[in-house]
Amino acid sequence: MDLQLKPVFLRDIMAAFGKQDAPVLSVHTQYLTKDLPRLAEYYNIPFTFNAQIQELFYQNKILPTQRVLGIVKKDYPDHLESLSCDMFRRVWADNEDILSDKILKTSCQTAGLTEAAADTVLSSSSSDVGKQQLNDLTQQALGFGAFGVPTYVAHLDDGPKMLFGSDRLFLLAYFLGHEWPGFKK
Repeated sequence: MDLQLKPVFLRDIMAAFGKQDAPVLSVHTQYLTKDLPRLAEYYNIPFTFNAQIQELFYQNKILPTQRVLGIVKKDYPDHLESLSCDMFRRVWADNEDILSDKILKTSCQTAGLTEAAADTVLSSSSSDVGKQQLNDLTQQALGFGAFGVPTYVAHLDDGPKMLFGSDRLFLLAYFLGHEWPGFKK
């Protein structure tokens, strides 16, 4: 299996389908305050509901962070998974300010980038190249039919199959010929 993480800008994916209704987002946020702790308990991962979450995701301030991920995908793809995991921990377990350049640089270094590479990533992420990289990845996702995240695309002999949502991981395992622990018809 060749798993490739591809960061996208969720706002642009949602905008492509006209999904920017603030009351819906408010209801969604209320639901997430209950659901995310349950998921964390189930998967046994540390979790704290980040006080900045409204600002990060619904006021589009997460964009610089997504661009950092896009540049790492382009220039240091072997570090993308560890960077994504570290950023996740910083946002959802440690309640850190992921918008801070200092935290982003530390996260890049924790993921294995040198200080010089981390500086280059941060610099590139705010350039036209950084903007274009994230836009290109987002357009690729839209091209496969993405309408939210997480979206998975399994490239199979009979063509790509797009799946949406963590509740569809069993189908991804099925398409890839892997066992999935859980209910099977």
